Amino acid sequence: MHNKTTLLSEGSSSNVFLTEDSNYVIKEYKSFYSKQSRMKEVQILELLKSNHIVKLITYTDNYLVLERLQTYDLFEVVKSQKLNTQIIKEICKTLIKIINYIHQNQVVHRDIKLENILIDKEGGLVLCDFGFAELLSNCTAKRTVGTLNYMPPELHQETLLGGHNSENINTQVLIKSDVFSLGVTLFQLILGFMPFKSTKPSSNCKLWKLIQQKKWQQYWTIVQKLSKQQIDQITQDFLEQLLQPDSTTRTTLDIIYNHPYLQEIKDDAHLI
Repeated sequence: MHNKTTLLSEGSSSNVFLTEDSNYVIKEYKSFYSKQSRMKEVQILELLKSNHIVKLITYTDNYLVLERLQTYDLFEVVKSQKLNTQIIKEICKTLIKIINYIHQNQVVHRDIKLENILIDKEGGLVLCDFGFAELLSNCTAKRTVGTLNYMPPELHQETLLGGHNSENINTQVLIKSDVFSLGVTLFQLILGFMPFKSTKPSSNCKLWKLIQQKKWQQYWTIVQKLSKQQIDQITQDFLEQLLQPDSTTRTTLDIIYNHPYLQEIKDDAHLI
């Protein structure tokens, strides 16, 4: 029996609590969250067996019991300390490896962001929160899912020309959507801020419009002013490949893993 104690974090569809046993946490679903969605998360966590994926211990209809990790996430690490270039590159390569692993196991995460990357007791990176995740064996999924600032343009209902996309999307496209969200995450990791406000056409984000128009030189001029640092061509190219607005020309994880930015970098980052 696992008894919950202190509220650790609150999400849109669930809350996470500490338990009386310091090795575990409870993820308790909110009442509106469907049984089908709950069981899909269980199925995905049982499928993915890796030290880089949060471990499912047991479950009921109402909650999951998960391994307890450090109480801080990668977002808090990035905001609270200056990481050196070597460890930043190791984190980038490790995250590419982790997302590629879940894709190879026919799963897309759909909510990749710094806050969903936790740290284990040895300092290793662990991907968590599979509440939005989808099995690629399901041919279609709801289009607009995830965290708005990390969403690629293909996940919006609204199109650039003022039309509307269908409510559902082919799950194979979502592989490239994960690549984009990972690109936003790695941009934050490398430069310390978001690459743009939103990819939604109605947001009229100046930085996103420059990316959309492939005016990368103008884009990097503004970003360098914002970051107060010079960004070399290799770093620029690395991020550009991940943030391509067109999902069909966006890089694959196999290709970006071998990018010159990550040359001779190990893929098992540890933060302790």
